[in-house]
Amino acid sequence: MVALSASSVFSPVTPYTDALLGGGSGLDFGTGVNGQWTPIINKVANTGSLNIYLSHDGINEITELKTHIQEYGTATGFTYGGTDTAPNDFTTLSALGAASGTSKNNTDGNSGGIWMEMDADVSAVNFFDKASRPTLVKIYGESATGVSLATAFPIVGDAMVYDSGGETVATSPEDGKIGQSGNSVLGDRAHLYYRAYFPSSFSTGGTLQFELVWTMAFTT
Repeated sequence: MVALSASSVFSPVTPYTDALLGGGSGLDFGTGVNGQWTPIINKVANTGSLNIYLSHDGINEITELKTHIQEYGTATGFTYGGTDTAPNDFTTLSALGAASGTSKNNTDGNSGGIWMEMDADVSAVNFFDKASRPTLVKIYGESATGVSLATAFPIVGDAMVYDSGGETVATSPEDGKIGQSGNSVLGDRAHLYYRAYFPSSFSTGGTLQFELVWTMAFTT
């Protein structure tokens, strides 16, 4: 069996262990308000995101790395601790993504849902720029994608990095593949950035819970 880890830092592997309402541990995006996103530092400067480094403990590369969201408790078995219900939260987030605009810093107040940036060394001016970089920035729920295993987003080669005295872009990365530890060609980690956006019209308050899923294929 090969284990995939979602780390909060580049090195060493440090899986997210935020305490979740209802019990269990995982990843907490924090508190968001209408017309912005979370985690946020500065709206005008377009700064603030949640870093996730994906890596694995296999002796061979993993392939077919993809991501989607699903109803809370489906895989983890965790007890729902949000404000509404797990099915309703999943519907809410999927609908936000489906109706979302493309403003990277939500200047028009129309951006919504869970967004993923897949360019590991993206420049500040392009960070989460869905409008000009649609292959590298994905919104879970857009056009009914990213909301099931069948509609999951492939993780692209632009996300792949390795340790060369610090975070370094892989030399010949491939979509959906992360190499074993020390692999500089494919990279041995995927660096992903996340934000949860809220449109100005958002009216569902409280705590939303969902499962952020990554799937892969591997050989032992």
